[in-house]
Amino acid sequence: MGLLQRVLGPRVEVPADLEVNAAPGQVLAPVGGKAVPLSEVPDPVFATGGLGAGIAIEPDGGTVFSPADGVVTVTAGTRHAIGVTDEKGADVLVHIGVDTVSLRGSGFAYFVRKGDRVRAGQALMSFDPELIRKSGLDSHVVVVVTNTEDLAAVTPVVPGMIDAGDLVIAIEY
Repeated sequence: MGLLQRVLGPRVEVPADLEVNAAPGQVLAPVGGKAVPLSEVPDPVFATGGLGAGIAIEPDGGTVFSPADGVVTVTAGTRHAIGVTDEKGADVLVHIGVDTVSLRGSGFAYFVRKGDRVRAGQALMSFDPELIRKSGLDSHVVVVVTNTEDLAAVTPVVPGMIDAGDLVIAIEY
């Protein structure tokens, strides 16, 4: 594996972006699936809201789309998480699975880099939910607003089946 592949991850085809109508204060689902409360995530930091208010999604696919218009501010060497700061300053973290750092990037690929300006619905990364499950790990995609305390209100939507691009969190600045 070359240096470029180690840094960016394996070469994968970038999926088409979603067509969404995003507005300030809206965090959109980065993946489709079953939305559940954070309390159902088998990780106490997420389950207790320790990283901020949010929602978890039992994914039905392996592409992560941008939850908002903004800038990529967080990437991980193991490619299991990505963060976007929206245009009004809300920090949205998308974390794939629980303890997936142990996979050391296997099954994950970024399509963007830290510092890139992104649009809501833009494909950001891919992951392999089956690899995560076969590794004995939980595959919930956690979406949290890490600076919840700096905002007037952060309200997750009611859980249920959702499509990527649906509203999952409402923010008041």
